[in-house]
This record gives sequence, structure tokens and C-alpha cells, in this order.
Amino acid sequence: MHKIFYRTLEHLLRDIDDSAGDEQMLNEVVEKLVNGEQAEHFGIVSGRVYRERALDYVLIESIGEYGESIEGKIVSKEYPPVQELMENRRSIFSPDSPGWDPHLEEQFSHLSNAAIAVGRHPGYILSLGFERDDPDELLIMLESIRASIGLKLRQGALESQLRQAQLIQSSLLPDILPELDGFEMAARVHAADEVGGDVYDVQELDTGMVGLMVADASGHGLPAALQARDVVVGMRMGQTHNEKITAQVKRLNQVVHQTLLTSRFITLFYAEIEDTGNVTYVNAGHCPPLLFTTSGEVFELQVSGPVLGPLPDAVYRRGSMTLRPGEMLVLVTDGILERNAPGEEASEEDEGVEFGRENLMRVCQENRERSCGEIADAVVKAVRAFGGHAPLDDDMTVVVVKRLNREGDKMQESLVPLN
Repeated sequence: MHKIFYRTLEHLLRDIDDSAGDEQMLNEVVEKLVNGEQAEHFGIVSGRVYRERALDYVLIESIGEYGESIEGKIVSKEYPPVQELMENRRSIFSPDSPGWDPHLEEQFSHLSNAAIAVGRHPGYILSLGFERDDPDELLIMLESIRASIGLKLRQGALESQLRQAQLIQSSLLPDILPELDGFEMAARVHAADEVGGDVYDVQELDTGMVGLMVADASGHGLPAALQARDVVVGMRMGQTHNEKITAQVKRLNQVVHQTLLTSRFITLFYAEIEDTGNVTYVNAGHCPPLLFTTSGEVFELQVSGPVLGPLPDAVYRRGSMTLRPGEMLVLVTDGILERNAPGEEASEEDEGVEFGRENLMRVCQENRERSCGEIADAVVKAVRAFGGHAPLDDDMTVVVVKRLNREGDKMQESLVPLN
């Protein structure tokens, strides 16, 4: 019978909606235990859920026997059977229990009841009325229920924390990118897990100027997301104080160095773009952005410096260029470039199995005349297709910036074409 009960309990908990919340989940557990197909087999004929309050427990769900008519009734924390339950976390209540009060008990049930205590702040009591006389059997079933519900509650708490982390992270991303006269911009970010270490930001700094940032914390998941959040907050503080971009990144690197493990790091690209087309930037170990000219050539923005974190006294150089009418900048994280083909594993000797820079350039050129949002979507679609049905190994971000009003152009000096 134990095996059947465990399997029934497993299916019961799996079928409950994870988004319902702790209280609703417990109510559904009781309802399914009392009215489920195996209830008669296990001798379960009634169930109740009590919610903890300051001095007592209040009945919030009653299935079977007296049903809803007794919901709202209370039992004191000073009641001896309740105190025993709180101490042992599971208990069988019967007229033989120390401190048993028949007048109190008959308000709730005329059966012997098995109860478990679950959850914290608030705690809950889940009580089941049984028509079974084997106390050892009841205790085994109780412990199974308590352990399974405990796991479900912990899982729900973790998922709730992840949802909160998702909300925090999404709140850092701008809902609408600020407008810059004569420019178009779009960004896409896709996390490998529920939350990720990729982040972008675009903020209006002054009339005719925006600050654009893309950062990638090493790894992915919750630790990387927390690091990425710190980068966004740190850069925004620097923007508020009108710091020079090299000073902003240097200060941010020192903060990151103090807070990160030595094995972790963050790459960052930050640029200030003026409506005249002037672009000033600092690159802290990030993938070099690609400049697509009107002549069809592609260049890398090559000025770069160390990643954020490992070196507290790292020095960062400022780069500059001019984005001319008709030209386009594309920024990505390494989750785009390092996406592997199905069943392949990249190595230092063989980079052919990665999506890579050449594929990125090809997709951007093929979609060059489309909007920035459509170009970003085309890149993400191509990267996903390249990896087949395999889940993402790393977070992916792509940001596209175009200067509008195509005009004739000359090749920019100090840039070497990649194609």
C-alpha cells in the first residue's frame, strides 16, 4: 500500500498549479486527498487546513464531515494537542491524546484525526480524518505527506524568488528606448535560465545625447543576474553625476572587484552617442561592436581594456568614431557568437562549430534594409536555428543602432574592414 500511496501523492502534487501560492496549494492537497480516487482505499474521509495567527489557528478550508459550515472556527496555540503537534510536526489526535477536549473537538470532527504542521510565517496545520485503526500506518502516511508538501513549499518558495528576480531584472531594462533625433535603436535579450547575466541599458544623458550599455556577467542564472543588476545601477549613478566615461568604468571596476569572487568577471561596452553621429566609448573586455558602412564593409571597434572585476587598478582607454548617415552599429554578447551547432563542442583549435562573427555579419547584411527591431529578431532567430533544438548554453543579447538618412560616405580612417 505504501508504494501506491507514494505514487498517488506524487501525482497529486505534480498536478497542482505551481502559481497558486502556498495556501491554495494546501487547500487543493486536502481536497484531492479527501475526494480523490484513492481516498477510500486509504481511509481518508475528511480534511481541514488551519492558518496560523498570533495566538491561534483559524480554519480556512474544510472538506467532508461538516464542510464549509465550520470554516472560521479557531483553536488556541495553548491547546495541548496543538502544542504536541508543533513540537513533533506530526501527530495523531484521539480521545487518548493528553489534554483532549471533547467539546472543542466535536466542533471540527467526530473522527480520529492525523495532523501535520507545514510552512513557516505563517504556518499551517493540515488535518485529515481517517477511518483506520493502525497508528503506525497513519504515521507513515503522515510523514510522507509532510515531507512531500515540504518539498513542494520549498520549490514554490524558490520559484517565487526567481519570479521576483525576473521582475527586478526586467524592471532594469528600459521599456521604451529613448529617442535620439536621426537615429533608430532596438534591443533584444534572451536568458538561458529564468534570469540571466546579460543586460543592456539606454539612457538619455542630455539633449541630443544618449548613453548605451551592454554588459555580460560570467555564467548565467541568479548569481549572474545579481551582478548584472549592480552594473546597471552603478553606471546609472555615474551618469547622474556626469562622470567621464573612463572614470565611470574605472570606479565600477573597483566596486565589482570588491564584490565578486575572483573566478567571476563582467564584460561591458558603454558608449555615449550624440545626434551629430559622434560616438565615444569604453570597452571592458566585451565583444567588439561591428560597424556596417554604406559601402558594405564591416569594421570592429577595436579599442578595448580588461574585463571588470579581477584587476582593481585596471586602466581603460576611450575610443571614438563617427556614425555617419546610413551606417549601423551592432552589439552582441558572446551567447550570440558562441552558440554551438547541434551535437558539436567548440574548441580553441576549431571555431567552425560556433555561430561566430561571420554568420552574424551575414545575417545583418541580409537584413540591412529592415528596421532595427527586425534585424535584432533576425539575428536571434538565426542563432536559435543554428543551435537546433538544444537549449541555450548562455544568455543572448543583441542591440542594433542605425543612423538614418542614408547619404554618400567615405571609409573611416583607423578602421580595418573585416570582409
